[in-house]
Amino acid sequence: MRFKEAALAILNFNFMTVKKLFFVISAFALVLMGCSDDETSFDDLVVGMWVNTHVNNQPVLTDAAFVTEYRAGLSQLYATGLTIDEDNKSWFETTTFTYVVDGKNITIEGPDVFGDYFYMEFSITSIDDEKMEYVVNTFKINGEDFPDPHTYTLARVKTDLTDDFTGTWYGRNTTPGAPETYHYWDYFPDGTFDYYFQDEDENWVNKPDNDGEWYLYGNLLASNYSNDLQTGGTGRNFECWDISIDGNIMTWHGLREDGFIVTFEMEKVDNPPL
Repeated sequence: MRFKEAALAILNFNFMTVKKLFFVISAFALVLMGCSDDETSFDDLVVGMWVNTHVNNQPVLTDAAFVTEYRAGLSQLYATGLTIDEDNKSWFETTTFTYVVDGKNITIEGPDVFGDYFYMEFSITSIDDEKMEYVVNTFKINGEDFPDPHTYTLARVKTDLTDDFTGTWYGRNTTPGAPETYHYWDYFPDGTFDYYFQDEDENWVNKPDNDGEWYLYGNLLASNYSNDLQTGGTGRNFECWDISIDGNIMTWHGLREDGFIVTFEMEKVDNPPL
């Protein structure tokens, strides 16, 4: 009987020990889960450059994309195209914003390139090494509130195509129905570019009033230029393209109004025609 009682006692002790151990592990797991929900911070994941790709899960027009870079020193770059008036549309970079990450929230503030003061609060709904989504809690300009109900999706920039991109390219608009007119673009390391076209006598001309500037964020190319020859427009203008480079071939892809897609293809060459 003593052996049976001892065996039962050991069994009961082991059972109770397992129950207590399970309880302790479960309680510890709950504590960790609680910390994850309440104290998760995205400080490290936020740092880097991001390009806006979707709003409310719909692809953005390429010209409407914006770029943001959260830098390690808590400063922020923000870049986007702005329409001042019909003769003045340009791509701008603002580097005077600062940011703070608190858990899942980002607070951004500072003056833009025009001196207007911005104050913004975003809540991150998801983030990983590839993509970030957030909603806007507060958006103020000079103290005036501008409610924004949208959800924004951004892709992390992981490539730098600058070395492959700079240089001279020769190509044309490959959109179905576009005229087979060729052009040269000469992109310089200082962020400027020249544009060459053929006149009515088929002489190549370096457009003297082009005043070209380029910005490259991963695969997103933004260009400023003046007096558009294609549309006959005057003044300053900008356009954006999703680009890819494979060897000495570069393609451009742009999503425009009403879902219209514009494409270009060009080949890298040694020199412009002049």
